[in-house]
Amino acid sequence: MIYIDVNQIMKKYNIPNKYVLTMLIAKRARALSEDASKRLFGGDRDKPINTAIEEIKEGKVAFIVKTKNNQII
Repeated sequence: MIYIDVNQIMKKYNIPNKYVLTMLIAKRARALSEDASKRLFGGDRDKPINTAIEEIKEGKVAFIVKTKNNQII
């Protein structure tokens, strides 16, 4: 099991809440499970979720949080 300091990651990358971070991790993990050649980090090959977390934690994944009228979409 991987330990992740959610608050530190949210603060470091200006992610507004835990829900957005969870969605980001889930989307990245899904992309990795569909195509393992997209890996940016030499993480645990059996678990795309761990690789996604490590990539986000290390800042290897770029993302944009879109908002409309100050609400996340």
